[in-house]
Amino acid sequence: MLQNQEILNIAPSIGALHPHEEVSDKYTFIPTIEVINILRKEGWMPTRVTEAGFRKPDNEGFQKHMIRFQHPDLILKNEAIEAVLINSHNRSCAYKLMTGVYRFICMNGMILGDTFDSISIKHINFDQQDVIKASYKVLETAPVVAKSLEEMKTTHLQEAEREVYAKSALQLVYDDPEEAPIDTWQLLSPRRARDCEPDLWTTFNTVQENIIKGGLRGRSTKTGKRIKTRPVKAIDRNVKLNRALWTLTEKMKELKRR
Repeated sequence: MLQNQEILNIAPSIGALHPHEEVSDKYTFIPTIEVINILRKEGWMPTRVTEAGFRKPDNEGFQKHMIRFQHPDLILKNEAIEAVLINSHNRSCAYKLMTGVYRFICMNGMILGDTFDSISIKHINFDQQDVIKASYKVLETAPVVAKSLEEMKTTHLQEAEREVYAKSALQLVYDDPEEAPIDTWQLLSPRRARDCEPDLWTTFNTVQENIIKGGLRGRSTKTGKRIKTRPVKAIDRNVKLNRALWTLTEKMKELKRR
């Protein structure tokens, strides 16, 4: 679990003491470090943080950042149900709290899709009670999330179904899958021996990890040059892809259980 100084060393923007100078008078400053302190008192311990890059020099120290929290009551056997906080101090986004899942075996975090609401709090008339209420909504969804995980683990996929799943995932990453430098079987290639099981949960984690962490070797369809896929580091794209993959997995689960 991270202490505040460790967090600020990794993502200095979290410790901003005032908002960006261009925000309006109606903007209520929500200092992320105070939000972390509020959530910590409610039992949520920060475990991982990241911050976005910036193009304009004046955005340095105010850019978007993401913090993942774990709660002792939400630690499962092989996973933890998490709260994922996104905020900025330059009006680029509202304060947002979402539900996530962290898989211990691969140290891989995901964010749940549209089947689970994310809570947004605008930077106007901010009340710390809104933060506490939002964190309890994550707690309330935990039993539903845990049940969904177990259903995914007991949903067996045929090889053809796994390929269909991977093709759908490839379409989430590339506008034209035909021009993708990698193929579906690379997405399905496990990074560890115990990820060879053909259940939906393992398939989802394998595909998600290969997309988010990158490192897959392929060939550009435009230049013919050998390339290696890049990890997804941008916060917005990470969230978008994670939520889309979760939604895809939920839909596959529903189809298999009809």
